[in-house]
Amino acid sequence: MIKITDIKVSTVLLPFRFAFKHSLASRSFSTNVIVKVKMEDTATGATAFGLGESVPRDYVTGETCQTAIAEIKGNFAPRFLNQFLDQDRKPTESVSRLIEEVAASLNVYGRRVGASFCALELALLDAAAKIEGVSISQWLAAKNGRNAVESIDYGGVIPFGKRKVLAALLYFYKFYGYKTVKLKVGDDPELDLFTVRKARELLGASTVIRVDANCAWDFDSTFEFSQKTQGYNIASIEQPVPFDRLDELVELTKVLKEEIVVDESLCTVQEAQDLARKKACGGFNIRISKVGGLLAAQKIIDIAHQHGISIHLGAQVGESGILTAAGRALACANQKFENYEGAANFFLLKEDLTRENMTAGFGGRGKMPDGKGIGVTVNEQNLNRFEVNLQSADASSAAVEATGRSLHV
Repeated sequence: MIKITDIKVSTVLLPFRFAFKHSLASRSFSTNVIVKVKMEDTATGATAFGLGESVPRDYVTGETCQTAIAEIKGNFAPRFLNQFLDQDRKPTESVSRLIEEVAASLNVYGRRVGASFCALELALLDAAAKIEGVSISQWLAAKNGRNAVESIDYGGVIPFGKRKVLAALLYFYKFYGYKTVKLKVGDDPELDLFTVRKARELLGASTVIRVDANCAWDFDSTFEFSQKTQGYNIASIEQPVPFDRLDELVELTKVLKEEIVVDESLCTVQEAQDLARKKACGGFNIRISKVGGLLAAQKIIDIAHQHGISIHLGAQVGESGILTAAGRALACANQKFENYEGAANFFLLKEDLTRENMTAGFGGRGKMPDGKGIGVTVNEQNLNRFEVNLQSADASSAAVEATGRSLHV
């Protein structure tokens, strides 16, 4: 029988090559939660280790690394530790059923505890898939009655920055072959218009341009932005208003030609159901860490398909190759998403936590790794080096050392 014999929770601080800024935050490093799960076959003594990661953001789900770790240790992990998997089912199916049972008993899919649950869920699924000898993407695709695709094409994201930096990033995405670019807006109306105008000028007519306001506007300013940018063919406006202003989202979805995509308004399966029922958007930005893991993300994808809502793969700024691989597995196991974000690991992180390079290649192409589970192996040296105790003075000094070249100073 297969038993969950150990669950380890830690925090890492990953320094950036430069500061990343949008209307809700600016950061030059990321503090992430890492979970390692050990499963053991009691009959043979064979073991497997699973990896999970989440990126808590208090301005998204209200979680921090401290609250996430407390939730995992106090509420989630005890429900799984020393549990045996159902021997009448394959390990992945058995552990997913156990995850669903725990999530239901603790109302995980109805509360904003996604980052807390995600890291543990990923580690459990990763370990079970390794024992079974399958990849997560293959397993998820089979559950959906599909075959997993081998790769996806990411779009680029441009944060706030000086005008010269903006031009440099636009040229980079153009010559690197990206077909979609999302611009962070909402800081200043004149700068927003300049950013959109410059993007269309440099990228040309064939590139899909999207914008993300990160809750910076209200109905009137969103409508005004839409009117002023009619000539630039903006495909979508993401989270233009604060997350709880659903009535404004409903009206904007009705009156604007641009697709309204929700991000901060979509953090739980329950919120996905409410947004779909109220017709408050045209698209879902699904970030695995934000919504509670792969199983929750799949539920949200299913809700989107049922209601004719487009799906966008989102990414947390600062996620390592662990989360990047998990997001890619989800994407490769499903029908084509409207847009894919993330996989900027080499360009953003000074060093990654995985031995595999999960950075998107030319044209934004991201291939599924060959490994079992989520497909990546941890660089133990980097994991140990970047691990921090958030209650200690070491974490504060590490944060200072992590600051890099800034895009917005």
